[in-house]
Amino acid sequence: MRGVLFFSFSGLIVDAMRILRVITLLFVFMGIGAATPTAQGQARKSSKGGNRIVKMEMRYTINAPGKTSRVRFLLLVPSDLPYRQRIINKKWILPPTKTHQREGGTEVEWIINKPKPKTELGCVLTIELSPYDFSQRFKDKKAGPEGMEPYLKEEKFLEKSSPSIISLAKVSAPKREAGERLLESLFSGTLENLKTHGFVNEARGADLALELGGGDCTDFTDVLVTLCRVRGLPARHIRGVIAAPFSRSDTPKHSWAEVYIPKNGWIRLDPYLTELGRADYKKLKNNYITFSYDRNDEVGNYWRFWSWGASISVTERLDCGHGVFTETVGGSPKK
Repeated sequence: MRGVLFFSFSGLIVDAMRILRVITLLFVFMGIGAATPTAQGQARKSSKGGNRIVKMEMRYTINAPGKTSRVRFLLLVPSDLPYRQRIINKKWILPPTKTHQREGGTEVEWIINKPKPKTELGCVLTIELSPYDFSQRFKDKKAGPEGMEPYLKEEKFLEKSSPSIISLAKVSAPKREAGERLLESLFSGTLENLKTHGFVNEARGADLALELGGGDCTDFTDVLVTLCRVRGLPARHIRGVIAAPFSRSDTPKHSWAEVYIPKNGWIRLDPYLTELGRADYKKLKNNYITFSYDRNDEVGNYWRFWSWGASISVTERLDCGHGVFTETVGGSPKK
């Protein structure tokens, strides 16, 4: 009798388990219980196609003496860019006073009256990065809200009327070359005429970099962008961060280029890391976080500040998960 009862009870358990499996499958097909995916779940999903999730902290500590009456602080912050990056989450350390959408990023502004001796601001972001190099060149064919004119003109640091720049643009590629072949020739011309000098703490521009025969990532990018503009290829100087390990003497901040080829689209290129052997003309790692497309915006080098009443200093802490970069900068008050 016990055997019969045990068998029947076991059968009920088996039947119940079968029913539970059916219900579970129905829930999966209907999407119930998956309305709010976690960052970990998004990371697993994003692994398809080479996408990756990066967490970045941008923290700035303002050290202000008691006589400081006012502080203005500007900061470049990444924003959503089609085919390149998506902001999953953004948490402000201190809510900003204003935000301004710029080409390729967001300019954030804080106005702090009668600041405390120490004030922290900035943000923590979770960003989904998408691979974007030569192989994805057909994805983004948009010229931008103002067309191609801004990416063909001469401007500060991109001196397309410089005789040495014009000469190199002519020598690097025959007049008949166009499109991808022209771009490859100009890219090669950049590398053949520049050597890596390491980080340079000053803005020099394409003409001076070519005269000196080298420079850092900013200089390499300036030269390539300017050569492209001389030969009629729209090009822009990109400022951002590389989410990858870096040495103590280096910085994760980086510059690279994007060049537009008709019928193809925008192409991301990194002449400096290619020269160092850490990148390839047609293949780049999915490490690039874009902050700005504008070489000459008001912010300048990622962030900028002004003070009234007294001199202040600002300490930057930038963490992309591959080490922490810190820097302290002082400044005189405005009169």
